[in-house]
This record gives sequence, C-alpha cells and structure tokens, in this order.
Amino acid sequence: MAISIRDNFSLATPEAQGPMARNDVGHPSFTITIDGKVMQAYEGQTILSVAIDNGMHDIPNLCNDEKLEPTSACRMCLVHIEGAERPLPSCNTAAAPGMVVKTNSDELFHIRRTNLEMMLSDHNAYCQPPCQVDCPTHIDIPGYLELIAKGSMKEAARLVKEVLPFPFILGLTCPAPCQKACRRTLVEEEIAICRMHGHAAESCLLDPPVPYEKDPTTGKRVAIIGGGPAGLTCAYYLALKGHYCKVFEMQPQAGGMLRYGIPEYRLQKDMMDRELEHVWQLGVDLQCNVKLGRDFTIDDLLAQGFDAVYISIGCWTSNDLRVPGEDAEGVVNAIAYLGDKVEGKPILVKEGKEVVVIGGGFTAFDCTRTSLRLGAKVHTMYRRGRGEMGATQEEVEDGEAEGTHLQLYVSQTRIVAENGKVKGVEFQRNKLGEPDASGRRRPVPIPGSECVLECDTVIPAIGQAVETNPHNFMTDRQGVFSGGDCQMGAKTIIECVAQGKLGARSIHAYLAGEDMKEVARRLELEERKPDLFDIVPYKPVEPKVKMPMLPYEERKRNFRLIEMGYLREQAAREAGRCLQCACPAAGQCDLQRYSIEHGLADNRFHDGEASDYHDYDMDLSHSFILRDPNKCINCTQCVRVCHDVIGPDCYGMFGKGFDTIVSTPFNVSLHDTDCVSCGACAQVCPTGSLMMAERYLTRYSFALDRCIFCGDCVEVCPHGALGETPNFELSFFNRFGEDVTLEKDDLANAPNYLVRQRLPRDKKSLPVMSPLVRPLPARGIRE
Repeated sequence: MAISIRDNFSLATPEAQGPMARNDVGHPSFTITIDGKVMQAYEGQTILSVAIDNGMHDIPNLCNDEKLEPTSACRMCLVHIEGAERPLPSCNTAAAPGMVVKTNSDELFHIRRTNLEMMLSDHNAYCQPPCQVDCPTHIDIPGYLELIAKGSMKEAARLVKEVLPFPFILGLTCPAPCQKACRRTLVEEEIAICRMHGHAAESCLLDPPVPYEKDPTTGKRVAIIGGGPAGLTCAYYLALKGHYCKVFEMQPQAGGMLRYGIPEYRLQKDMMDRELEHVWQLGVDLQCNVKLGRDFTIDDLLAQGFDAVYISIGCWTSNDLRVPGEDAEGVVNAIAYLGDKVEGKPILVKEGKEVVVIGGGFTAFDCTRTSLRLGAKVHTMYRRGRGEMGATQEEVEDGEAEGTHLQLYVSQTRIVAENGKVKGVEFQRNKLGEPDASGRRRPVPIPGSECVLECDTVIPAIGQAVETNPHNFMTDRQGVFSGGDCQMGAKTIIECVAQGKLGARSIHAYLAGEDMKEVARRLELEERKPDLFDIVPYKPVEPKVKMPMLPYEERKRNFRLIEMGYLREQAAREAGRCLQCACPAAGQCDLQRYSIEHGLADNRFHDGEASDYHDYDMDLSHSFILRDPNKCINCTQCVRVCHDVIGPDCYGMFGKGFDTIVSTPFNVSLHDTDCVSCGACAQVCPTGSLMMAERYLTRYSFALDRCIFCGDCVEVCPHGALGETPNFELSFFNRFGEDVTLEKDDLANAPNYLVRQRLPRDKKSLPVMSPLVRPLPARGIRE
C-alpha cells in the first residue's frame, strides 16, 4: 500500500524510488545527510524530527512539539536543502531519500536573528534581575521586595537570610552594588533595595526567622578564626548544616569591622548585637581576646580535634603614606582611630582641633564624619575626582553637608612637623592622566602647585593591608580554608559575607567527603556572571520613597543613628516599585537561549515608550497555572495542545496585526473556562508565558466509592504524578465508606510502582522550576 505524506514544501515532483528498507517498527526507511552526517529516516518524517532522533539538537525551534502538527510559525528552524531556491522550515518539510541538508550558514544566522528581534520587539519581560546578579550574595531581591509589598516582613527576612544572615546590619552598611544595577533607574530612580531588607529584618529582630530547618548534629567540629562578617557568616551556615563551630576572636567582642570600624551613627552596636545573637542561638561558641600566632596556632586547633579551620582575620593595618614625616606624633592609623572611639579609649581628635583625612573611600569618610561629631574642623583630601571615589555619592554629599572641607585632585608629598609633632601636610595639585591597572585615570602631579595645609592630626585612610603571612593559611593545606579581607584584601562587608557563605559551602562539602576540585568547579560556575538583556521597561513614573534622615543640625556633637527608618506603609510602597525583573523560566527558556546564542543583548525596536509594546496584566488567579501575556510570542502551542490534544479549548488568538495575542475568551481567568488544570499548556510554552504555580497542597481527597479504577487519570497526567499499582482494589481502605484522604506518598508505598513517563518537550529533559522560588540559575545559559 502506498503511503502518502502531506508536503506543502515539495521541491519538485518526486521521482520513482525503488523499494525502501523498513525500520524496526515496519516503516519504510532511507537515509539523508544533515551537516555531513548520514542519518536514518522513515517515510513521512520531517527533517527536524530526523535530526532530533539522531541526537542533533542544534536546529533552533520555538513552536515545535512532538504531540502537535507542525506549523513553522516561529520560522527559526529554517534550513538549506540542496536544490531548493530558499531556506525551508525543517519542522514542516518531509525528509526524502538522498536529501542533503545544511542547518547553519551566515544567511540562516541573520534570518534567525531578525526573527528573534521581531519576537523581542513586543517581549515586555526580563530574564534575570541584574540587581540579584550584581549582589555578591545573590539575594532573591524581587522575591523579598514582593513579600514586603504584601506586608510579609518576617517571610521577607527569612528569604534574605537564606544567603545573607545579617539583613538588618547590611541594610544600614552595605554600599548597595545591587542598586547601581536596578532597572528602575531607566524609569526614574533606583529602589532602596538594601534599606528594604533592613526594614524587614528590624521588624523581627527579637523573633528572628531561620532560613531553613537546622540539620541534625553531624559530630564535625570547625574552628573559625576571626569573628567579623566573613567568619560569623561561615559559622552561621555551618551551624545550620549541623556542624559544631567555635569562633576565636582577638578583640574583646565579636563583630570585627562591624563593631570596630563602623561608627555608631551608621550602625548602633546594641541593635547589631541583637542580630549577631542569632548566630549564638544556633549553638556557635565564642572565645574572645585570643590571637592567632600569639595564643594558639592552626596545628593546636587541629590537635584539639577540629576537623576544619576557617581563617577570616580581616585587615587591621592601614597602608602607609610613604611620604617623609609620616612617623610624626599626630599621624593616626584610621582603623585604630575608629576602634579606639568605639571602645572609649583616649583619642587625639578633640573639639577645636584641625584634622586632615586623606582618602576617598568609606573608611576615609567614616573618619571624617566621626571627627566632625567630635567638634573638630575637618579637611578631606583626595587625589582624584568625585567619580573615582570609593565611597558612594550619598556618603560624600552627607560628609560635605555635615561640614567637611573636601578638596579633590591633591596628593600629599610630606608631613610638616616641628619637634616631632604634626604641624601640617604639604599637598601638590594633580591632573588626571591615563587609566591605571584599576581602570581609574592615574593622577599626574602638576609641577609648582605645592601648598601646605596646617593641621593638628593626620588620618591616612588610603586602604588596608593584611598583617600576617598568607602562606600560613594556604588553602592547599588539607582542612584549612580562608576568606574575607584576609584573602581578598580590604573589601566591603557584603563581599566578606559572600566569602563566608561560599566558605561554609566549601567546608560542608569537605566534611562530607566530596571532591574539592569538583566543588571548586561548581562554585565557579555559580559565580560566573550571566548574559543579560537590556530591555527598557515601560512603567508609569512612581517617585522613590526617601529614607527619613536625621536633620544635619541634629547630627552635631552626637552619634545618633542618622537613618530614622521607614514606616510599614512607606516600605510597602517603595518595595512595590520593583519591576519584578525575575523570570521563573530563566535558564530554561528557549527564547533566552537562542537570543544569547545570536548575540542579542538589547532590543532595537523600541525605546520604552507606551506605543512601542504592550504592557499586559499578569493573570495569577488560577490555582495551578500562571499566565504572563507579556512573554508570549504567539507560537500557538498552548492553543493547539489545549484544543487538539487535551480538548477543553481554553485559548485562542485575539486581536489583529501588532495587537494579536494568545488569550482566553474575553481574557477571563482560566478558572472561568473549561480548564482541567492538566498543565499541558505550561509544558509546551517555550518562553515562560505559561508556568505551573507552586502547589501548597499536601493532601488530596477523593471518593473511593465512585472510582471505577479505569486508570484514565494515570494516562492523561502530563507530570507523572499518578501511577498504577498491582493492588488496584486498595483493599486496605474501606472502599464503600466515607471519602478517604491519602498522603502524597501512599501510592509510592505500593510494590512495583510504575510512574508514567513524562512527555518532555522536544525530547529534552528539562527540570521544572517553581515560579515562586527563584534560585539564581547557572551563570551562563550554555552551562
């Protein structure tokens, strides 16, 4: 019997062929060549299907699914066929004996790229939030902002503490690299991201949430040397994993630079201690006034039975000025100055004194603003311009408003001293030259521009250094790890916290006996920065809710906290400004993958104006299926699978031209259609426009007296959630009694449990990610 195939793209009248061989299931088969590889095909099979069956997944496609008739709507699967005048869609072109196919060329690349650009022209959505990527700890920022906007402060704090154990402290002290990346700046001003998690944490400081349940005790012991941000973070997460941790601290109290390097007006120490108490509540022990090398060695700790050692001793020595006279009386170590002030020790800065602070970073302005509060006249000197300063613009502006005299483009040449005491500093004017290794333009001295600034005290704050030999804690020594400032050099608090978190993961893997080379590879992949799309949002302007601040006049001669805090309503309104850039399909989305592969980093067809693309409302009303029309590319897969395979016919194409969109009739909720909640539409969606919602149910009720054990539910479930068992009568239940409630795992307890295999899209096994749980995906889409 002759077999006819539908071929709308036939190249010519097919010539008569001899008898074909038959494959294992009796189909007439033949061979074709794709990209130089000879492949077996059967009659009626499309080119795309042949390629996939032979392990070739390089032909891009966004509208093909094995359960559906091909439509070639996306025009991404175009290929060259020998003898054809133009590229043809491989999903809808039947394979023929002897056919020669080429899947890649410059022409195909540019056609596919243009098709992607057209799809992205109305793709009002984001792949990954740049704020989360730029945060060293990778907090789920859209997630906790959404919770704050809903008033769920404790749950927001819990979400943050999954990767950041001190959200209140960092809310006051973090330099906020996340805010520099915030896409809200494309509309008006960035969101107060850090202050938001600080507000959420402050609301539950006395009743702190635990990010996840503490694991049973493992019997492993870890010594943490240094009780600063990195060490305490490492101890926190190791304790949650069930390991015993003991912190050895050289200062009288734990906290490191949090306590001894940050002034009270930025971080009140009693409030800080409340949050640090969360570490001790997990069973972590603390021993103060003991120093590595003076009171104990690493060998001593290992001999005491510790299975691992984490060294996070920080940077406590300011860099030298390297100018004549720097050993004069009145030249003060910046770190020692801040620490002595916290401990109440005598300091040189007093009312009426004239102080010169040298530097442009956070430590420099902490010294500046502390000296101003002590009644001194302060000059802050920096060798470059404002744009090159390490401190934030807000920090610099506050310093000037509080009274410092800021001078830029000046470098110190010598300390002027009389009888061994400071009398002033000689400076020389600079101009900016070529960029140096840091990427900042190098200051070049201007000859003849020297001047002397009289003063009583000089506080150099030009960076910090590690005062111990790095070879004492090389990580190639088994069981010894290091992190924080002592590994990276002087960095920010949030970077040290990120180091502590990664250190805890590495130590936990080491204690579990994992291959540390594999652990390093895994962490490197996770920390790799991903490709991001620059999609200009269209959102109505909503002014930033400014943090209420202590007036400048009231900051004089006191160390009161300058940030007065948000009201609950203010925090909710500010959090509600978030554009929710996170897409739950990131890392799984075919549109994202193909766009990156074709070099699309921006959207050239719109400028963020209302007329450039649509801004649809999301439909979150359905219990199991989430709809975001902004991500729809009109591939019609959901329309066809619902109509042709499942049957309810819930979706259709509506509108004309540019306004065409896939939706439910009259855009009603899926609840108001004939939807059977099977999830097939979400399964075939290539972009995340349709996603399965997180299911909170843990028990399911059904009436056994009405069940006839037909197995239809097992057959149609697309997720493999149901299975057949040999005891179909369920004799251990009262068959004709009341409705029975089963636990999820009851069926799995039956012998010979068989799960119906899930039908994956394009025969690729893809994980299902809950849209309400947003772990940061692999750092590169190709990983």
